[in-house]
Amino acid sequence: MIVFPVSWQDTGSGVFALAAASLGYGLGPLAAQPSRTSIRYALLAAVAALLVDIYLY
Repeated sequence: MIVFPVSWQDTGSGVFALAAASLGYGLGPLAAQPSRTSIRYALLAAVAALLVDIYLY
């Protein structure tokens, strides 16, 4: 049973979005915040990118 129709390309998009958002938030606007905050926002961005990639493309 497949819950989400996730392909390898979708997974790669999510991983790349996580890496880019982590760097962007960690070096940019959230540099002074604890790393836990940056990672939470990066995970939200990665999940959003994954869902957009699955359902809109």
